[in-house]
Amino acid sequence: MNQIINGMIIRAEGYIRAQYPKYLFAAIMVIAGFFIIRLVNNALARLFDRTEFDPTLEIFTQKAVGFVLLVTLVLVVLGNLGVNVSAFIAGLGIAGFIIGFATRDVLSNLAAGIFLLIIKPFKVGDIVETAGIKGRVKEISIATCRIISEEGEYIIVPNSKVWGAPIKNLSRLKRKKPLQGA
Repeated sequence: MNQIINGMIIRAEGYIRAQYPKYLFAAIMVIAGFFIIRLVNNALARLFDRTEFDPTLEIFTQKAVGFVLLVTLVLVVLGNLGVNVSAFIAGLGIAGFIIGFATRDVLSNLAAGIFLLIIKPFKVGDIVETAGIKGRVKEISIATCRIISEEGEYIIVPNSKVWGAPIKNLSRLKRKKPLQGA
């Protein structure tokens, strides 16, 4: 019995000695990776501070970049540890397709929200008419617009409905002369 236990201990010790550098390097990669992710996020924050970027879009961009960098770090570390990352990536692709299909409405709201924040057809405080609703814009987020109607109702409108409908910004300067040929 002692021989069996001693043999197991010797094999475990040999395995640990053989694998120790690989695990140490992986730990160093994780620490360096988190440091790099933090540096990139700080650089993005400084860049956004110097430009007039929408705060909601800033947060979304920082989180998206951080997520992509984190997934990349995990894949690199797993690959270094000998895990077959190509199968893992294929699994992520299939999971992404399934999740994307299941949440297509949410994703369309996010995409429309990004377009609204970049193109800025209206801003908070403007009076708009869109998606069959007329009122004052209270808030514009990445997924929804909040509008107070003329009747005082607080309405939350999905961004895909706003982006997919004509947007009339009634707060913008109105023309004094009629358009020629109209």
